[in-house]
Amino acid sequence: MRRINEVEQLIKEKLNVEEIDKSSTLATYGLDSLDVVEFILELEEKFSISFEAEDTKDIKTIGDLLNLVDKKLS
Repeated sequence: MRRINEVEQLIKEKLNVEEIDKSSTLATYGLDSLDVVEFILELEEKFSISFEAEDTKDIKTIGDLLNLVDKKLS
């Protein structure tokens, strides 16, 4: 399984959904900024990657989050 697929699966588990819409905002799924920060910290630990505050400030959608993580994993 590609690592980005693992991230998608983690998002689905965290949101308790079977499918995610990458164009949906994080708020659509009930996530606030603290939830996003906590999830990013989990990803940093799980995948041994690091995000700067500048990297994460523009995350608005599930797709934005996945794209950012994909760049870090590449």
